Amino acid sequence: MMSTTWFIAKEYLKRMEVSFEEHGRKTFSLHPYALTETKEIEVFPGKNWITLTTRLMDLSTLSKKERNGVYEKLLKANASLVEVNFGIDKKNCLMTRSVIPVTGISYDGFSSTYAAHIAGIKFWRTKLAPALDIE
Repeated sequence: MMSTTWFIAKEYLKRMEVSFEEHGRKTFSLHPYALTETKEIEVFPGKNWITLTTRLMDLSTLSKKERNGVYEKLLKANASLVEVNFGIDKKNCLMTRSVIPVTGISYDGFSSTYAAHIAGIKFWRTKLAPALDIE
Protein backbone atom coordinates (compact mmCIF):
# COMPACT_ATOMS: atom_id res chain seq x y z
CA MET A 1 0.00 0.00 0.00
CA MET A 2 2.90 2.40 0.70
CA SER A 3 3.89 2.43 -2.98
CA THR A 4 0.31 3.25 -3.88
CA THR A 5 0.21 6.00 -1.27
CA TRP A 6 3.50 7.41 -2.57
CA PHE A 7 2.14 7.40 -6.13
CA ILE A 8 -1.10 9.11 -5.04
CA ALA A 9 0.81 11.81 -3.13
CA LYS A 10 3.07 12.41 -6.14
CA GLU A 11 0.13 12.72 -8.52
CA TYR A 12 -1.73 15.11 -6.23
CA LEU A 13 1.37 17.30 -5.84
CA LYS A 14 1.75 17.42 -9.63
CA ARG A 15 -1.91 18.29 -10.03
CA MET A 16 -1.54 21.12 -7.51
CA GLU A 17 1.48 22.33 -9.51
CA VAL A 18 3.68 22.29 -6.40
CA SER A 19 7.40 21.88 -7.08
CA PHE A 20 9.00 19.05 -5.13
CA GLU A 21 12.01 16.76 -4.91
CA GLU A 22 11.62 13.02 -4.52
CA HIS A 23 13.72 11.12 -2.00
CA GLY A 24 13.38 7.56 -3.23
CA ARG A 25 9.94 6.25 -2.45
CA LYS A 26 10.14 7.58 1.06
CA THR A 27 9.50 11.33 1.14
CA PHE A 28 9.01 14.44 -0.93
CA SER A 29 10.49 17.84 -0.12
CA LEU A 30 8.35 20.79 -1.12
CA HIS A 31 9.70 24.28 -1.41
CA PRO A 32 6.58 26.45 -1.36
CA TYR A 33 6.54 29.67 -3.26
CA ALA A 34 3.94 31.19 -0.95
CA LEU A 35 4.86 33.70 1.74
CA THR A 36 5.69 30.94 4.21
CA GLU A 37 9.38 31.79 4.66
CA THR A 38 10.02 28.09 5.21
CA LYS A 39 12.72 26.06 3.57
CA GLU A 40 10.88 22.78 3.26
CA ILE A 41 7.68 20.86 3.78
CA GLU A 42 8.37 17.15 4.11
CA VAL A 43 5.66 14.86 2.76
CA PHE A 44 5.82 11.28 4.03
CA PRO A 45 3.38 8.83 2.43
CA GLY A 46 2.93 6.06 5.02
CA LYS A 47 0.75 3.00 5.11
CA ASN A 48 -2.22 4.66 6.82
CA TRP A 49 -1.40 8.38 6.67
CA ILE A 50 0.28 10.95 4.48
CA THR A 51 2.08 13.32 6.83
CA LEU A 52 3.18 16.89 6.06
CA THR A 53 5.83 18.26 8.43
CA THR A 54 7.59 21.63 8.52
CA ARG A 55 10.29 22.61 10.98
CA LEU A 56 9.77 26.24 12.00
CA MET A 57 12.34 27.04 14.68
CA ASP A 58 15.22 25.45 16.59
CA LEU A 59 14.34 25.69 20.28
CA SER A 60 17.63 24.34 21.65
CA THR A 61 19.18 27.80 22.03
CA LEU A 62 16.31 29.25 24.08
CA SER A 63 16.37 29.60 27.85
CA LYS A 64 13.97 27.48 29.89
CA LYS A 65 11.78 30.55 30.48
CA GLU A 66 11.67 31.34 26.75
CA ARG A 67 10.87 27.69 25.88
CA ASN A 68 8.06 27.64 28.45
CA GLY A 69 6.61 30.78 26.85
CA VAL A 70 6.76 29.12 23.43
CA TYR A 71 5.10 25.96 24.80
CA GLU A 72 2.26 27.94 26.36
CA LYS A 73 1.56 29.85 23.13
CA LEU A 74 1.68 26.60 21.11
CA LEU A 75 -0.80 24.88 23.40
CA LYS A 76 -3.17 27.83 23.16
CA ALA A 77 -2.79 27.91 19.38
CA ASN A 78 -3.43 24.16 19.11
CA ALA A 79 -6.61 24.59 21.15
CA SER A 80 -7.95 27.39 18.97
CA LEU A 81 -6.92 26.41 15.42
CA VAL A 82 -8.54 23.84 13.17
CA GLU A 83 -6.44 21.45 11.03
CA VAL A 84 -3.15 22.89 12.34
CA ASN A 85 -0.95 21.21 14.95
CA PHE A 86 2.21 22.64 16.41
CA GLY A 87 4.66 20.47 18.33
CA ILE A 88 8.28 19.72 19.15
CA ASP A 89 10.18 17.03 17.22
CA LYS A 90 13.06 14.76 18.29
CA LYS A 91 15.61 17.40 17.23
CA ASN A 92 14.02 19.96 19.61
CA CYS A 93 12.60 21.93 16.70
CA LEU A 94 9.23 23.59 16.74
CA MET A 95 7.22 22.13 13.88
CA THR A 96 3.80 21.97 12.40
CA ARG A 97 2.35 18.69 11.22
CA SER A 98 -0.72 17.81 9.19
CA VAL A 99 -2.01 14.32 8.48
CA ILE A 100 -4.24 12.94 5.76
CA PRO A 101 -5.80 9.50 6.24
CA VAL A 102 -5.14 7.18 3.31
CA THR A 103 -8.53 5.51 3.62
CA GLY A 104 -10.93 7.47 1.44
CA ILE A 105 -8.22 9.87 0.26
CA SER A 106 -9.28 12.36 -2.37
CA TYR A 107 -7.63 15.18 -4.23
CA ASP A 108 -9.92 17.69 -2.50
CA GLY A 109 -8.99 16.35 0.93
CA PHE A 110 -5.28 16.35 0.08
CA SER A 111 -5.29 19.88 -1.33
CA SER A 112 -7.41 21.17 1.58
CA THR A 113 -4.98 19.73 4.13
CA TYR A 114 -2.03 21.17 2.19
CA ALA A 115 -3.71 24.60 2.18
CA ALA A 116 -4.33 24.32 5.95
CA HIS A 117 -0.66 23.39 6.45
CA ILE A 118 0.45 26.47 4.51
CA ALA A 119 -1.99 28.57 6.57
CA GLY A 120 -0.46 27.15 9.76
CA ILE A 121 3.03 28.15 8.62
CA LYS A 122 1.79 31.64 7.77
CA PHE A 123 0.03 31.85 11.16
CA TRP A 124 3.33 31.00 12.85
CA ARG A 125 5.24 33.63 10.88
CA THR A 126 2.69 36.44 11.14
CA LYS A 127 1.00 35.90 14.54
CA LEU A 128 2.78 33.46 16.85
CA ALA A 129 6.47 34.16 16.24
CA PRO A 130 6.12 37.95 16.56
CA ALA A 131 4.20 37.49 19.85
CA LEU A 132 6.99 35.49 21.51
CA ASP A 133 9.18 37.16 24.08
CA ILE A 134 12.47 35.85 22.72
CA GLU A 135 15.62 37.92 22.95
